[in-house]
Amino acid sequence: MAVLKVAKCDALGVGETVKFEFTQDGARREGFVIRHASGISAYRNECRHIPMTMDWVENRFLSRDGCYIQCSTHGALFEIDTGLCVAGPPEGKTLRSLDVREENGEILVTVER
Repeated sequence: MAVLKVAKCDALGVGETVKFEFTQDGARREGFVIRHASGISAYRNECRHIPMTMDWVENRFLSRDGCYIQCSTHGALFEIDTGLCVAGPPEGKTLRSLDVREENGEILVTVER
């Protein structure tokens, strides 16, 4: 297990994201944290339809209305707080979540190596 310091808590407002890199199973991966009305969530930056990164441009994950995480490849929509796909090719599947918490003013993500 590795604990990553991703950002300062006060640097991430509601509807904002921060992207980070980590190594898992010997491969370089990306993840992102998003703050929403009920807290924070962290996911692997990988669509469940085709394993491609999801951000439109660097660190931009939300639909135009800001209500969903939207995959840049096929436009699939995922609930922000659960990662559940509600529209698009992987409908019914969820993004791969990562363990995230706020502690001592830091956003920490724990990943398995």
